[in-house]
Amino acid sequence: MRSLILALAFTCLAGCSVETDLTVGNSTDISTLDPFGMFSRVEISLGDHLFESLTFLSRDMEIVPRLATRWERLPGDTTWTFHLRGGVRFHNGEPFSAEAAAFSLRRYLQRNAEGMMVGGASVAIPSSEITRVEAADSLTLHITTARPKALLPFYLSQMFMLAPGHYAGADDATRAENPVGTGPYTLTDRVRDSHVTLTRNPDYWGAPPAQERIVFRVIPEISSRLAELEIGTVHIIGDLPYDQAELLENASGVHVASVPGGRRVMIGISTQEGPLRDKRVRQALNHAIDFDAINEGLYGGRAERMGAVFNPPFRHPDLPPYSYDPAKARALLAEAGYPDGFELNSLDTPLGKWIQDFELAQTIASQLAEVGVTLRDGVRTYEWGNYRSKLLNHDLPALFMQASGGEFELLTEAADLTITSPSNFYGWEHPQYEALWSELQETLDADRRREIGLEMQEVVLEEAPWIFLYIQVDTYGVSDRIDWSPRMDEVIHLWDVNWTDGAS
Repeated sequence: MRSLILALAFTCLAGCSVETDLTVGNSTDISTLDPFGMFSRVEISLGDHLFESLTFLSRDMEIVPRLATRWERLPGDTTWTFHLRGGVRFHNGEPFSAEAAAFSLRRYLQRNAEGMMVGGASVAIPSSEITRVEAADSLTLHITTARPKALLPFYLSQMFMLAPGHYAGADDATRAENPVGTGPYTLTDRVRDSHVTLTRNPDYWGAPPAQERIVFRVIPEISSRLAELEIGTVHIIGDLPYDQAELLENASGVHVASVPGGRRVMIGISTQEGPLRDKRVRQALNHAIDFDAINEGLYGGRAERMGAVFNPPFRHPDLPPYSYDPAKARALLAEAGYPDGFELNSLDTPLGKWIQDFELAQTIASQLAEVGVTLRDGVRTYEWGNYRSKLLNHDLPALFMQASGGEFELLTEAADLTITSPSNFYGWEHPQYEALWSELQETLDADRRREIGLEMQEVVLEEAPWIFLYIQVDTYGVSDRIDWSPRMDEVIHLWDVNWTDGAS
């Protein structure tokens, strides 16, 4: 590590600037600048600097105004009025208006209806059930839904507003490389597998961003990210393994920032494949996992096995996780007709996307083998872009690594497991869960919504469409020279980040 730091420092002296640009070091690249393709937290983090939505999810996980200043429901509960912010322009000079907002929402709805990607709105669009969007005047928008939707302002926080003149006829290549939003930054340049540079939007409607330029760099190796953090060429690094975080505690000029996250880490199970159709088999896979050993070996004892599957404030308080019980696992397999175990095709994982994902997958494969469940092709690894494509196209093997980000809202998180959602990558369908899902979409009473969430989690634990692992604690390395703290949802926002020592 020390030799790497010295080498990077020498390179910096040869011409790189430590002072000028606020820089994030990510483990993976974004796949696209297409607002309809931005799906991962890394992409949403970048996208939020370029694009804005009508509403916004604050640091406290509450919905607040953004391009809409206020809203109310009209009598009947299915039509809402949104009052929009005036004087806002897109990066190309087009004015933002109710017509532009209507264009944006209609484009999302059209793409969803045609089975095309809608990025981070893949759950919000079908859940919102928007049936009509119309501009009442230049700054007033009416949105009608099929049923009462108390969460409509939440769903709208996941739909970027788009410049009609730019996006109306934009092909895939244009959308992928030329983003035009209303955000606080504009695109300066992008080099694949290297970096994206953004520059302050001089015509931004809100408070001017603190930094003139910000950079999102791609640095796959954790040792390189750590070294660059220490010499000051990057200022924030995420996906920090716990053992590396301990080493960083003693480093000069940097600190570790952690926050209880919402990302649910699991092994997805293709529940329509062979033996995995039987819930007893899926339960057996869960009992085969020695999570205490995994926790000590990979996470320094800081993780806790997951039983409940939704985040606060809807997490079930009384669901015990699956116990490590290989004898019970073998008994369940025998009861299901597999006394000698069976073979699956593979366990697929991205490489370096989630904290120690490859090491975790290897350990899971080894523990499953101990109860007779083997993998013909072993653990297969993919670069994140390829893995992401496989995930979104449901091109997955029997078992696959999955880490579903938390929205801290019941309906959006519950959507991951309804058969009607594109984010149900498991092919799992259960009549009781679907009935609860239908009721949840129409229920406005907070107490009943909580009861529904508790019942859903009980069904999921019993049916085991996942190998349940843990809720991730998000850990970052941060330069002492910036004033920044992490959010619970893993999204990194930089527009209000200042230097603490007067650097510029």
